Amino acid sequence: MVMPLDWSLRIPGPVHTALDHLEQAGFEAWLVGGCVRDLAIGRTPLDFDVSTRALPDQVLRVFPHAFATGLAHGTVTVLVEHHAIEITTYRSESDYSDGRRPDKVLFESDINKDLSRRDFTINSMAYHPGRGLLDPFGGWTDLMENRLRTVGDPGTRLREDALRMLRALRFTLTYHLQPDLDLVAAIHRERQRTLILSVERITHELSRMMNAAHGQALLPFESGELLPVIAQRLFGFAPDNQGLTRLLATWIRPAWHADQTVPLFYLACQLCRLDASGGQPAGLKQETDVQEKQLRKILAPGSLQDLRGLFQQTCRMSRTASRHGHAMLYAAGLRLHLDLNRELDALSLAIVIRALAKTLALDPHDARQCAVDGWALLAFICPQWLCLLPELINLRQQIQLEEETESGLGLPVSLAELAITGRDLSSQLPIKGIQLGLFLERLLSYVQKEPSDHARDQLLRLAGNWLGTESA
Repeated sequence: MVMPLDWSLRIPGPVHTALDHLEQAGFEAWLVGGCVRDLAIGRTPLDFDVSTRALPDQVLRVFPHAFATGLAHGTVTVLVEHHAIEITTYRSESDYSDGRRPDKVLFESDINKDLSRRDFTINSMAYHPGRGLLDPFGGWTDLMENRLRTVGDPGTRLREDALRMLRALRFTLTYHLQPDLDLVAAIHRERQRTLILSVERITHELSRMMNAAHGQALLPFESGELLPVIAQRLFGFAPDNQGLTRLLATWIRPAWHADQTVPLFYLACQLCRLDASGGQPAGLKQETDVQEKQLRKILAPGSLQDLRGLFQQTCRMSRTASRHGHAMLYAAGLRLHLDLNRELDALSLAIVIRALAKTLALDPHDARQCAVDGWALLAFICPQWLCLLPELINLRQQIQLEEETESGLGLPVSLAELAITGRDLSSQLPIKGIQLGLFLERLLSYVQKEPSDHARDQLLRLAGNWLGTESA
């Protein structure tokens, strides 16, 4: 055993009190699970779980004001100085007939038997301030060597609980670990078992995985081919495994909000969706190549209702979260496209966003709300582009103006109110297609800031100047 001297200093007083009360009553007790793992890597845990030799009724006698929260599994929750602490009796488990939960739970008197039932070695350590670290399966060494291994045979562990495959991805991405080769091979063999998992469990793990700090740590899992199975469970189609793994490895980062991670995964899956012949991904030429045209196709107005239903019903997202999901989809696509392909000034970028926002909604109000959400997201996920913020705030105010057409300011609030039309532009300048719409949006933003220039000839000259600058 190891005695890490500074660990006890990061354990709250109520947790020390709970351990002391159990020990003074004659019952051995340890801190177990994620809190020990976090202590080992220098993090201050958010929650502390206690495991003890005491049976649940004995724990209730030690803590008269405790309440049973999972008696079948030996768990009692105690309140010490308003601090909720879960205390669970040592146990062993067997017969996982549903691939998720044990059919049999036996209470044990040996902490080592309790630790042996756990998933990964890094989660199978125990700690007591007086006795130090108990680590029968080498979790400490694995953490120090950035390695993820199961306790015992990986195939057995994954067949017991299919969710452990997703947890393997999350722990690897969160702590920058290298998965054991046998673990990846077992995931490949058992990956179809994840189809029995509930959508809520999958999306919870997926959200935490997509918000992890080390996206590149996903690459060793490519041969496990788990991601297409997750996509099949959530979205009803299986994207290209290699393309999706490598794309997500570049996208995963701690910048995404939990409500936006599932839509981001959906966007990646769509971009890596195989074409009808079963060949290359239909929407992606390279792992990091995201084009506006691809994004528009994926988020065409006609598919909005199906997309909203997918997020709300199939993926169990709230109405608000599904709306944020739309904003996340185009904000993420634009951010990646702009990062990798070209640079735009703040005004041009905001115009592209607004034009794209209009393709995401069946009515103007939804389009405006998506635009507002998307701009706020861009300002958050692109902090290095400080020049964006004033322009985004300005255009957000313009969106609000469109809802107050009786404002009396005399400014055009829609393309229909511009002194110039698309036909005017295309007849005088070599502008067409998507570029025509972007020029009109840019002119609208310009005259809202410079109303004195709102005249057909002036706008034609301005558009000509812009075209010449871009051609140069």
